[in-house]
Amino acid sequence: MQPEVQALIRLQDFDQSLARLTAELLELPKRLDALTKDGAAHGKHLESLQASLKADETERRKLEGSVELHKSKIIKLKKQLNEAQTQTQSQAFEHEITWAESEIVKAEERELELLMEEEQLRGDVQAAKVRLLEMQKTFELERTQALTRHKAGKAEMATLEEQRQATLKTLEPTVASLYERLRRKHKNGIVAAEAVNSQCQSCYMEIRLQLWQELRASQPFMTCENCGRVLYITTVTGFDPQFGPAPTR
Repeated sequence: MQPEVQALIRLQDFDQSLARLTAELLELPKRLDALTKDGAAHGKHLESLQASLKADETERRKLEGSVELHKSKIIKLKKQLNEAQTQTQSQAFEHEITWAESEIVKAEERELELLMEEEQLRGDVQAAKVRLLEMQKTFELERTQALTRHKAGKAEMATLEEQRQATLKTLEPTVASLYERLRRKHKNGIVAAEAVNSQCQSCYMEIRLQLWQELRASQPFMTCENCGRVLYITTVTGFDPQFGPAPTR
């Protein structure tokens, strides 16, 4: 394999590693942002549960006060009923007593509903608090890990970039220019493609017989006629399933 082809393959490996590291580091703040949003949403959920619990407790206290007022009123009405002098007065007092008693029944039924709701809400609030604490711990852990990984990733990228530049300097300007042009053209970053059984392994187009035999014989600097990538062979076998024995070097 030509030294320039080997250098192109190394450059390709460096650039793909740099691209992977860049993508990984870009994902770190996105992950933290997602955790922050999840925590904020859960915090609002907890606040909503607490507000519902407080509203139920307030309503229940008002109902308790209402029941006490109705009971006090009934005591007064019964006293007035005993002192009533006419049938009309008695019926009026009895009607008010009946209404007050019905209000007490409704209030106590509602109080029971609220007590049951409060019990459920208290459990939900406690569970939400535990979950929020877990989410906060997870965020802090991942934030620490993200900072550590970001620092290490930057160091890796600096080393790779140094190696890349050193390799790039070994290339002739025309070859370096070809590499950069192919790298921009092919979004997957593959500039040098392996050739196997007379086929380019990047575009999967057949290589012409003459070019394939030349590649097998001396592995010259050669590009694919279809995709333009630099072709190389990793192992030259003595027999090709399509074209027979390898040419004599």
